[in-house]
Amino acid sequence: MKCLKNTLIIYKFIYDIKVGLNMNINNNLIENSLKFYGINNRDYLDRCKKCINEINQNLEIQLEMYKIYNILYIDNTNKISQLWEIKNIEELFKNKVNPFITNILLLLGYEIHINNMKKYNLDDKQCAIHKKRVRECLTNDIYERKYEGIRISQMLWGTYFINVKLIEVGRLQYALNKYNPITQKEELCIKIHIPKDKNLDIYEVKKSLNKSKQYIFKYFKLNNPKYYCDSWLLSNQVRSMLDNSSNIAKFHDLFNVVEGKDCINNILNFVFNIDFCNEYKELDEKTSLQKKIKSFLIKGGIIKEGIGTLK
Repeated sequence: MKCLKNTLIIYKFIYDIKVGLNMNINNNLIENSLKFYGINNRDYLDRCKKCINEINQNLEIQLEMYKIYNILYIDNTNKISQLWEIKNIEELFKNKVNPFITNILLLLGYEIHINNMKKYNLDDKQCAIHKKRVRECLTNDIYERKYEGIRISQMLWGTYFINVKLIEVGRLQYALNKYNPITQKEELCIKIHIPKDKNLDIYEVKKSLNKSKQYIFKYFKLNNPKYYCDSWLLSNQVRSMLDNSSNIAKFHDLFNVVEGKDCINNILNFVFNIDFCNEYKELDEKTSLQKKIKSFLIKGGIIKEGIGTLK
Protein backbone atom coordinates (compact mmCIF):
# COMPACT_ATOMS: atom_id res chain seq x y z
CA MET A 1 0.00 0.00 0.00
CA LYS A 2 2.90 2.34 0.84
CA CYS A 3 4.45 1.64 -2.59
CA LEU A 4 1.13 2.41 -4.29
CA LYS A 5 0.78 5.65 -2.33
CA ASN A 6 4.29 6.76 -3.29
CA THR A 7 3.62 5.94 -6.95
CA LEU A 8 0.45 8.00 -6.88
CA ILE A 9 2.20 10.94 -5.25
CA ILE A 10 4.93 10.90 -7.91
CA TYR A 11 2.36 10.57 -10.68
CA LYS A 12 0.33 13.46 -9.29
CA PHE A 13 3.42 15.62 -8.99
CA ILE A 14 4.38 15.03 -12.64
CA TYR A 15 0.81 15.52 -13.75
CA ASP A 16 0.38 18.79 -11.84
CA ILE A 17 3.46 20.17 -13.55
CA LYS A 18 2.18 19.17 -17.00
CA VAL A 19 -1.40 20.33 -16.86
CA GLY A 20 -1.81 22.34 -13.68
CA LEU A 21 -4.76 20.19 -12.63
CA ASN A 22 -5.90 19.95 -9.02
CA MET A 23 -5.91 16.19 -8.61
CA ASN A 24 -8.54 16.16 -5.88
CA ILE A 25 -11.78 16.25 -7.87
CA ASN A 26 -14.18 18.73 -6.34
CA ASN A 27 -17.88 19.21 -6.76
CA ASN A 28 -17.56 22.82 -7.94
CA LEU A 29 -15.56 21.74 -10.97
CA ILE A 30 -18.21 19.22 -11.95
CA GLU A 31 -21.05 21.65 -11.28
CA ASN A 32 -19.39 24.20 -13.57
CA SER A 33 -19.00 21.54 -16.25
CA LEU A 34 -22.66 20.52 -16.00
CA LYS A 35 -23.66 24.15 -16.30
CA PHE A 36 -21.40 24.59 -19.35
CA TYR A 37 -23.02 21.65 -21.13
CA GLY A 38 -26.54 22.61 -20.09
CA ILE A 39 -27.31 19.64 -17.83
CA ASN A 40 -29.67 20.89 -15.13
CA ASN A 41 -30.72 17.73 -13.38
CA ARG A 42 -30.48 17.24 -9.63
CA ASP A 43 -30.37 13.46 -9.86
CA TYR A 44 -27.48 13.67 -12.33
CA LEU A 45 -25.55 16.00 -10.01
CA ASP A 46 -26.18 13.76 -7.01
CA ARG A 47 -24.84 10.75 -8.90
CA CYS A 48 -21.76 12.76 -9.84
CA LYS A 49 -21.14 13.73 -6.21
CA LYS A 50 -21.51 10.15 -5.01
CA CYS A 51 -19.02 8.96 -7.63
CA ILE A 52 -16.54 11.75 -6.83
CA ASN A 53 -16.64 10.86 -3.15
CA GLU A 54 -15.82 7.23 -3.98
CA ILE A 55 -12.99 8.26 -6.33
CA ASN A 56 -11.40 10.59 -3.79
CA GLN A 57 -11.32 7.82 -1.19
CA ASN A 58 -9.64 5.18 -3.37
CA LEU A 59 -5.98 5.64 -4.36
CA GLU A 60 -5.96 2.75 -6.83
CA ILE A 61 -8.95 4.08 -8.73
CA GLN A 62 -7.47 7.59 -8.71
CA LEU A 63 -4.26 6.33 -10.27
CA GLU A 64 -6.06 4.46 -13.05
CA MET A 65 -8.40 7.37 -13.61
CA TYR A 66 -5.64 9.89 -14.13
CA LYS A 67 -3.78 7.54 -16.44
CA ILE A 68 -6.95 7.41 -18.56
CA TYR A 69 -7.37 11.19 -18.26
CA ASN A 70 -3.89 11.59 -19.68
CA ILE A 71 -4.75 9.37 -22.65
CA LEU A 72 -8.01 11.22 -23.29
CA TYR A 73 -6.76 14.79 -23.11
CA ILE A 74 -2.96 15.05 -22.98
CA ASP A 75 -1.35 12.18 -24.90
CA ASN A 76 -0.50 12.77 -28.56
CA THR A 77 0.46 9.20 -29.52
CA ASN A 78 -3.10 8.02 -30.34
CA LYS A 79 -3.30 5.63 -27.39
CA ILE A 80 -6.97 6.55 -27.29
CA SER A 81 -7.57 4.25 -30.28
CA GLN A 82 -6.73 1.26 -28.06
CA LEU A 83 -9.48 2.19 -25.60
CA TRP A 84 -12.16 1.62 -28.25
CA GLU A 85 -11.47 -2.10 -27.99
CA ILE A 86 -12.38 -2.16 -24.28
CA LYS A 87 -16.10 -2.65 -23.61
CA ASN A 88 -16.09 -3.44 -19.88
CA ILE A 89 -15.64 -0.55 -17.47
CA GLU A 90 -14.01 -2.72 -14.80
CA GLU A 91 -11.46 -3.91 -17.35
CA LEU A 92 -10.70 -0.29 -18.20
CA PHE A 93 -10.14 0.76 -14.58
CA LYS A 94 -8.76 -2.58 -13.35
CA ASN A 95 -11.16 -2.22 -10.40
CA LYS A 96 -14.81 -2.45 -9.49
CA VAL A 97 -15.90 1.17 -9.89
CA ASN A 98 -18.94 3.37 -9.75
CA PRO A 99 -20.26 3.29 -13.34
CA PHE A 100 -20.65 7.08 -13.30
CA ILE A 101 -16.86 7.39 -13.41
CA THR A 102 -16.94 7.60 -17.22
CA ASN A 103 -19.32 10.55 -16.90
CA ILE A 104 -16.89 12.23 -14.50
CA LEU A 105 -13.93 11.73 -16.84
CA LEU A 106 -15.83 13.35 -19.69
CA LEU A 107 -17.01 16.22 -17.50
CA LEU A 108 -13.42 16.87 -16.37
CA GLY A 109 -12.52 17.91 -19.92
CA TYR A 110 -14.75 20.96 -20.08
CA GLU A 111 -12.03 23.55 -19.40
CA ILE A 112 -9.89 21.94 -22.10
CA HIS A 113 -12.93 22.20 -24.38
CA ILE A 114 -13.22 25.94 -23.68
CA ASN A 115 -9.54 26.48 -24.42
CA ASN A 116 -9.73 24.43 -27.62
CA MET A 117 -12.76 26.37 -28.82
CA LYS A 118 -10.63 29.52 -28.51
CA LYS A 119 -7.52 27.87 -29.97
CA TYR A 120 -9.36 26.70 -33.10
CA ASN A 121 -11.44 29.88 -33.22
CA LEU A 122 -14.71 27.96 -33.47
CA ASP A 123 -17.63 30.17 -34.42
CA ASP A 124 -20.72 30.39 -32.21
CA LYS A 125 -22.62 27.79 -34.24
CA GLN A 126 -19.80 25.26 -34.05
CA CYS A 127 -19.39 25.89 -30.30
CA ALA A 128 -23.10 25.26 -29.77
CA ILE A 129 -22.90 22.03 -31.79
CA HIS A 130 -19.91 20.83 -29.76
CA LYS A 131 -21.64 21.50 -26.45
CA LYS A 132 -24.79 19.75 -27.68
CA ARG A 133 -22.88 16.66 -28.81
CA VAL A 134 -20.96 16.33 -25.55
CA ARG A 135 -24.23 16.79 -23.63
CA GLU A 136 -25.72 13.93 -25.66
CA CYS A 137 -22.71 11.74 -24.84
CA LEU A 138 -23.19 12.55 -21.16
CA THR A 139 -26.94 11.94 -21.02
CA ASN A 140 -28.31 9.65 -23.75
CA ASP A 141 -27.10 6.43 -22.14
CA ILE A 142 -28.50 7.56 -18.79
CA TYR A 143 -31.95 8.76 -19.82
CA GLU A 144 -32.65 6.87 -23.06
CA ARG A 145 -30.98 3.52 -22.46
CA LYS A 146 -31.36 3.70 -18.65
CA TYR A 147 -27.74 2.70 -18.00
CA GLU A 148 -26.03 3.42 -14.69
CA GLY A 149 -23.20 5.26 -16.43
CA ILE A 150 -22.21 6.15 -19.97
CA ARG A 151 -20.51 3.54 -22.10
CA ILE A 152 -16.78 3.78 -22.74
CA SER A 153 -17.60 4.54 -26.38
CA GLN A 154 -19.66 7.58 -25.38
CA MET A 155 -16.89 8.87 -23.12
CA LEU A 156 -14.39 8.51 -25.98
CA TRP A 157 -16.72 10.07 -28.54
CA GLY A 158 -17.24 13.08 -26.30
CA THR A 159 -13.49 13.65 -25.99
CA TYR A 160 -13.20 13.85 -29.78
CA PHE A 161 -15.34 16.98 -29.63
CA ILE A 162 -13.52 18.32 -26.57
CA ASN A 163 -10.17 17.93 -28.35
CA VAL A 164 -11.68 19.41 -31.56
CA LYS A 165 -10.92 16.31 -33.58
CA LEU A 166 -14.38 16.70 -35.12
CA ILE A 167 -16.38 19.45 -36.75
CA GLU A 168 -19.99 19.25 -37.87
CA VAL A 169 -21.27 20.76 -41.09
CA GLY A 170 -24.97 20.25 -41.63
CA ARG A 171 -25.85 16.55 -41.77
CA LEU A 172 -22.32 15.12 -41.48
CA GLN A 173 -19.33 15.28 -39.19
CA TYR A 174 -15.70 15.42 -40.29
CA ALA A 175 -12.62 14.21 -38.42
CA LEU A 176 -9.00 14.97 -39.32
CA ASN A 177 -7.00 11.72 -39.49
CA LYS A 178 -3.27 11.24 -39.96
CA TYR A 179 -3.63 7.73 -41.44
CA ASN A 180 -5.65 6.77 -44.50
CA PRO A 181 -6.97 3.18 -44.19
CA ILE A 182 -7.80 3.07 -47.89
CA THR A 183 -4.31 3.88 -49.16
CA GLN A 184 -2.76 2.47 -45.97
CA LYS A 185 -0.43 5.46 -45.86
CA GLU A 186 0.45 8.10 -43.29
CA GLU A 187 -1.34 11.08 -44.81
CA LEU A 188 -3.80 13.70 -43.70
CA CYS A 189 -7.34 12.81 -44.69
CA ILE A 190 -10.90 13.37 -43.56
CA LYS A 191 -13.08 10.67 -42.05
CA ILE A 192 -16.81 11.19 -42.49
CA HIS A 193 -19.12 10.40 -39.58
CA ILE A 194 -22.92 10.22 -39.73
CA PRO A 195 -24.81 11.33 -36.59
CA LYS A 196 -27.83 9.12 -36.04
CA ASP A 197 -30.26 11.72 -34.72
CA LYS A 198 -31.71 12.65 -38.13
CA ASN A 199 -32.87 10.93 -41.30
CA LEU A 200 -30.14 10.30 -43.85
CA ASP A 201 -31.59 12.71 -46.39
CA ILE A 202 -29.32 12.47 -49.45
CA TYR A 203 -29.93 16.13 -50.34
CA GLU A 204 -28.67 17.20 -46.91
CA VAL A 205 -25.70 14.82 -47.23
CA LYS A 206 -24.61 16.34 -50.55
CA LYS A 207 -25.16 19.84 -49.21
CA SER A 208 -22.90 19.06 -46.25
CA LEU A 209 -20.20 17.56 -48.47
CA ASN A 210 -20.22 20.61 -50.73
CA LYS A 211 -19.88 23.02 -47.80
CA SER A 212 -17.38 20.96 -45.86
CA LYS A 213 -14.21 21.97 -47.70
CA GLN A 214 -14.34 25.56 -46.53
CA TYR A 215 -14.78 24.51 -42.90
CA ILE A 216 -12.09 21.83 -43.11
CA PHE A 217 -9.68 24.46 -44.36
CA LYS A 218 -10.85 26.99 -41.78
CA TYR A 219 -10.41 24.69 -38.77
CA PHE A 220 -7.93 22.01 -39.90
CA LYS A 221 -5.94 24.03 -42.51
CA LEU A 222 -6.29 21.22 -45.05
CA ASN A 223 -6.85 21.94 -48.74
CA ASN A 224 -8.48 19.50 -51.19
CA PRO A 225 -8.98 16.78 -48.58
CA LYS A 226 -9.33 13.09 -49.34
CA TYR A 227 -12.55 11.78 -47.78
CA TYR A 228 -13.30 8.29 -46.56
CA CYS A 229 -15.97 6.66 -44.43
CA ASP A 230 -16.22 3.31 -42.67
CA SER A 231 -19.69 2.37 -41.56
CA TRP A 232 -22.42 -0.25 -41.55
CA LEU A 233 -24.24 2.23 -43.81
CA LEU A 234 -21.71 1.34 -46.52
CA SER A 235 -22.17 -2.40 -46.04
CA ASN A 236 -22.57 -4.20 -49.35
CA GLN A 237 -24.87 -6.69 -47.64
CA VAL A 238 -27.18 -3.94 -46.40
CA ARG A 239 -27.05 -2.27 -49.82
CA SER A 240 -28.22 -5.50 -51.45
CA MET A 241 -31.37 -5.42 -49.29
CA LEU A 242 -32.39 -1.96 -50.51
CA ASP A 243 -33.76 -0.54 -53.73
CA ASN A 244 -32.15 2.44 -55.47
CA SER A 245 -34.63 4.94 -54.01
CA SER A 246 -33.42 4.34 -50.44
CA ASN A 247 -31.36 7.13 -48.89
CA ILE A 248 -28.99 4.54 -47.44
CA ALA A 249 -28.52 3.09 -50.94
CA LYS A 250 -27.91 6.56 -52.36
CA PHE A 251 -25.38 7.29 -49.61
CA HIS A 252 -23.59 3.99 -50.28
CA ASP A 253 -23.38 4.81 -53.98
CA LEU A 254 -21.49 8.06 -53.31
CA PHE A 255 -18.43 5.92 -52.44
CA ASN A 256 -16.12 3.36 -53.95
CA VAL A 257 -16.53 0.65 -51.33
CA VAL A 258 -14.31 -2.18 -50.16
CA GLU A 259 -15.39 -4.71 -47.56
CA GLY A 260 -14.25 -4.33 -43.97
CA LYS A 261 -14.74 -6.21 -40.71
CA ASP A 262 -17.87 -7.79 -39.26
CA CYS A 263 -20.14 -4.99 -38.05
CA ILE A 264 -22.90 -6.85 -36.20
CA ASN A 265 -22.28 -4.80 -33.03
CA ASN A 266 -22.88 -1.57 -34.93
CA ILE A 267 -25.97 -3.03 -36.60
CA LEU A 268 -27.41 -3.96 -33.19
CA ASN A 269 -26.51 -0.55 -31.78
CA PHE A 270 -27.62 1.75 -34.60
CA VAL A 271 -30.44 -0.24 -36.19
CA PHE A 272 -31.95 -2.03 -33.18
CA ASN A 273 -30.72 0.26 -30.35
CA ILE A 274 -29.35 -2.64 -28.28
CA ASP A 275 -25.83 -3.77 -27.36
CA PHE A 276 -26.11 -7.53 -27.54
CA CYS A 277 -28.40 -10.25 -28.88
CA ASN A 278 -28.27 -13.99 -28.25
CA GLU A 279 -31.23 -14.84 -30.42
CA TYR A 280 -31.85 -12.94 -33.66
CA LYS A 281 -35.46 -14.14 -33.74
CA GLU A 282 -36.11 -11.78 -30.80
CA LEU A 283 -34.99 -8.65 -32.68
CA ASP A 284 -37.52 -5.87 -33.32
CA GLU A 285 -39.32 -5.54 -36.66
CA LYS A 286 -40.61 -1.99 -36.29
CA THR A 287 -39.05 -0.72 -39.53
CA SER A 288 -38.63 -2.27 -42.96
CA LEU A 289 -34.84 -2.16 -42.53
CA GLN A 290 -35.08 -4.02 -39.22
CA LYS A 291 -37.26 -6.68 -40.87
CA LYS A 292 -34.83 -7.18 -43.76
CA ILE A 293 -31.72 -7.31 -41.56
CA LYS A 294 -33.42 -9.61 -39.05
CA SER A 295 -34.39 -12.04 -41.80
CA PHE A 296 -30.85 -11.93 -43.23
CA LEU A 297 -29.27 -12.66 -39.83
CA ILE A 298 -31.68 -15.48 -39.01
CA LYS A 299 -30.65 -17.16 -42.27
CA GLY A 300 -27.03 -17.05 -41.14
CA GLY A 301 -25.96 -13.97 -43.08
CA ILE A 302 -22.89 -12.02 -42.02
CA ILE A 303 -22.89 -8.24 -42.37
CA LYS A 304 -19.57 -6.49 -42.91
CA GLU A 305 -18.94 -2.77 -42.79
CA GLY A 306 -17.98 -0.92 -45.93
CA ILE A 307 -14.90 1.27 -46.17
CA GLY A 308 -15.46 3.81 -48.89
CA THR A 309 -13.57 6.55 -50.71
CA LEU A 310 -15.76 9.43 -51.78
CA LYS A 311 -16.19 9.35 -55.55
